[in-house]
Amino acid sequence: MTVRISRASARLHAAALAALLATTVGAGAQMGPLPVTVAKPVSRKVTETADFTGRFQAWPSVQITSRVTGYLDKATFVEGALVKEGDVLFTIDPRPFQAAVDQATAQVKVAQTRLDLARTNLARSEELKRTGNVTDATLQSNQQAFLEGQASIEAANAALASARLDLEFSQIRAPITGKIGRKLVSPGNLVIANSTSPLTTIVAVDPIRFYFDIDEASYLAYMRANQNRANGEEASFARLALPDEKTFSHTGKLDYIDPQVDNATGTVTARAEVPNTDGFLTPGLFGRVRINITPSYEALVVPDVAVGSSDQGNYVLTAGADGTIAVKPVVTGPKFGTFRVIKRGLAASDDVVINGLMRAAPGGKAVPERTELKVPEDLAAAMAPAPAVVQ
Repeated sequence: MTVRISRASARLHAAALAALLATTVGAGAQMGPLPVTVAKPVSRKVTETADFTGRFQAWPSVQITSRVTGYLDKATFVEGALVKEGDVLFTIDPRPFQAAVDQATAQVKVAQTRLDLARTNLARSEELKRTGNVTDATLQSNQQAFLEGQASIEAANAALASARLDLEFSQIRAPITGKIGRKLVSPGNLVIANSTSPLTTIVAVDPIRFYFDIDEASYLAYMRANQNRANGEEASFARLALPDEKTFSHTGKLDYIDPQVDNATGTVTARAEVPNTDGFLTPGLFGRVRINITPSYEALVVPDVAVGSSDQGNYVLTAGADGTIAVKPVVTGPKFGTFRVIKRGLAASDDVVINGLMRAAPGGKAVPERTELKVPEDLAAAMAPAPAVVQ
């Protein structure tokens, strides 16, 4: 819900705030220096990240069809189960194909017998030719018969190989390892070879792919930061979270970015490959991905509440050794949860006011109460994914 405030209301609000501050400062002057909580900034290795939404997709995904025509005899898999490459899924009645193999085997024997006879006749003709007891026409006829016999045996062997292949294809096996869908054809039905209607489908589950769209600004920032980057592993690292997860508990690798920007949406399609050994990640699931936009760099980190802003830019309040409050202009970086990265303007030795900011008047005195910041080692991993709406 958006609340609109008129200019008159804004001026009244500012005047009331100024009066309150004046009252507080006056009270502080009467009571003396007030306590404030200070802490030294913590140095951390920072990687700027960006979050995007997308969906998991299986690759490869195979539609199972038959290579031969016949009546479906049985299906030997459990719907929705994990099948391995080479598992028998369907069996088509093998009897017609076995008969074709037997017939082709017999034809090979016939062709072999004819070839043996042609070889014997040719050898006899060649022997008689040396003694002049056979005509040239007879020798040529026997040579032709031998060559025809060789061609016949080759054709018969090819027919036998084809028949054996059809017999082998009567058992339909899984071409990949993955989860199999439901049976789309029941036993007893006639199955047509190479039909456009599949018997079932198999989708690979490990690894699984996650597709998402990157806006132009993030795409340009990523490409500029990683154009000459030596650590490609860091650049391709991706974290993923499902809609019901509060952390990016799945890791993957950014392995593809589309070479062109979509003119209609102004986005670039990217893909992360994610290990899925337990098969929990299912194709079609919605999720969020976090990728590294910049290389890692060392920076100081303070609580975000300690950073103020004015017309001149961002600043933090620091307390000197004698409790004097000073304003330090800073250049801020990204926010990670409740922490803010400070790129420039702050020293590791500074005591930053992190609590009691209303009691810390620039140029005035305060009583510093020191504490130690507890900052996660991996800021990006500690930052929870933003709530996402499935669209």
